[in-house]
Amino acid sequence: MTNQSLLIWGLFLILGFPILTIALGEGIEQLTRQSNPFAKVLRNIRRWLLPPLAALLVMRKILGIADTANSLKIVETLLGVALIYTLLLLVNTIFTTGKPQKTWQIHITNLLFQVIRGALVLGISAYILGLIWQIDLSKIASAAGIGSLVMALALQDTLSNLVSGFLLILEAPFKVGDWIKVGDIEGEVIEINWRAVRLKNRDRDVIIIPNGNLGKNTIQNYTIVDPLHMVRMILRFSYFDPPNRVIQMLTQTALATKGVVSDPPPSIDTQDYTNTAIEYEVQVCIKDFFALEDIQAEFMTRVYYAAKRHKFTLPYGDKVEYQLGDFPQEQGITTEEIAASLKTFPYFTFLHPNTLEHLAQSAIVEHFGIGERIVEAGELDRKIYIILEGKVLLSVKDINHHQQEVAFLSDGDLFGETALLQGEVSQVSVTVIDDLKAIAIEPDSIINILDQYPKFATEINSFIQTRKQAVDNAKEVEQSLGEGVGAGFPRPE
Repeated sequence: MTNQSLLIWGLFLILGFPILTIALGEGIEQLTRQSNPFAKVLRNIRRWLLPPLAALLVMRKILGIADTANSLKIVETLLGVALIYTLLLLVNTIFTTGKPQKTWQIHITNLLFQVIRGALVLGISAYILGLIWQIDLSKIASAAGIGSLVMALALQDTLSNLVSGFLLILEAPFKVGDWIKVGDIEGEVIEINWRAVRLKNRDRDVIIIPNGNLGKNTIQNYTIVDPLHMVRMILRFSYFDPPNRVIQMLTQTALATKGVVSDPPPSIDTQDYTNTAIEYEVQVCIKDFFALEDIQAEFMTRVYYAAKRHKFTLPYGDKVEYQLGDFPQEQGITTEEIAASLKTFPYFTFLHPNTLEHLAQSAIVEHFGIGERIVEAGELDRKIYIILEGKVLLSVKDINHHQQEVAFLSDGDLFGETALLQGEVSQVSVTVIDDLKAIAIEPDSIINILDQYPKFATEINSFIQTRKQAVDNAKEVEQSLGEGVGAGFPRPE
């Protein structure tokens, strides 16, 4: 080596490596502040890759050590090991088998991830053994070929799973997070590796299916193209319930059920006329297939309360007998009992008994189940409700669009008061938190008697203003739920 080239390499090693170390240090500092995983890669390069690289350049370019020297081979081997470790770390940073933590990360299956890592290790190891230590790898391959034949016969199932795993990667019939069915097994894909696929069923049990079995079975994927899944249910109602009204009730109940999407809308068809009832097929679409059973259970529960409010009859199978003229009667509170209940509520003590009796005739008793939304903020109140049994929550969105509690109402409380204010929408949402039994009164029935009883009108107006103030206070809440809210409303003495 000439003196000029020796000088150039000397200056490069003396100046270049310190500058590169400082630059890596600054990069590491910046990436660490940003919680960027590449900081670990740069730190590994500075700590493990640069030292053997610098030593190799010094030994080759400055000291002129021959390539056949064992000392140089050892340094090159160390550099190769450091390179393997660094590249594996880089692969771990760029690729992920789970949910990407960064937008630039690439999601791949666990099997492909392991193949990439294995290829890196084998490739660099072959370079170290073949070119650095001059080992004839062909002899090793020949010897391994005979052993491989024996191992292949002994590991037929394992190899079948491995090949099937590669085919699954190429075809990609499903990915992690998809809900699939293989034979009689159904579950969510949580892992795909070189040997098997792991599913988690609705019982939260993990099922391991070898890749070879997957290749022999039909795979049904519920979410690969369209996340929507159609759910079909059969319900039966009495012949005395008009089908159009039943279909309307079922449609409204489906749309009010959490998890059921509105587009496409629910489809309800008259399916069959049996000996004791009319059968209806309900078809709804859901997005969360994992919650299928919970959505079905909630819908069926809501149907019970909705049918009760509409005075529909759910037949008792083949044991129900219908006779001509024998219509099923609603077994509930009578008009006299409604009037007696109204007398116990302070707001109605100002009314004459005849007026109460007339008001009771226009009132009905309705039932609601837990979770049902009776009133939606921004919509018109249709009726005024007086609670006989159960509890509801009044809530409103504050200035930050967070849901805030206005009040918890129970026996004897009233809601739906904005129905008395013509054209004014409700400011609160009313949700049932304990099965509710309430007297429902048409607003016109109360409006007609306000002029006759000034004291009654004054108390109702005071009640409306008090509740409006509570709603306004809740809208201004910016901190935790319940701060300054949840109080009831004073009743007149």
